[in-house]
Amino acid sequence: MSTVATSPPPSPGRPDQQQLDTAADAVSHLAGSYQDVFTGLTVDVPDGRVIVYRKPGGGGFDAALAHLGLGVPVDLRDAPRSISELTATRNRVTALIGHTSDYSIASVGDGSEVSFTRGVVEVGVSGNLASAQADLRGRFGDRVTVSIAQPLYG
Repeated sequence: MSTVATSPPPSPGRPDQQQLDTAADAVSHLAGSYQDVFTGLTVDVPDGRVIVYRKPGGGGFDAALAHLGLGVPVDLRDAPRSISELTATRNRVTALIGHTSDYSIASVGDGSEVSFTRGVVEVGVSGNLASAQADLRGRFGDRVTVSIAQPLYG
């Protein structure tokens, strides 16, 4: 983990939600030019920082991020895959919905801290979990994690 040098916050103390959201929006905008490096981000409101996940050493992203002058602390965390890689896997898994035999794909996601840190697409299934794990891991290897989908409560 490393911290990007940033300009000091406009006011003393921890950045507020608006400052963090503004910084996160700026990082997201920058990330559009670095889809093969950037993985994702989270806003850590209690600690007043933005956490950015990216493949290390990629194409000037870290330098470009440092030059944004966000005014909030930014922690860089290494990720094994970029958002473009996660999206490609997610799209391939999503294409299987309705085309499996003894299990059903109920959810497919790649926007969580687990997805970012482990470089996986999270797949929730109903039906035969062991069969789903064997099938999906056979197709996608370590790019997916498979678990029983949690029921939706309303």
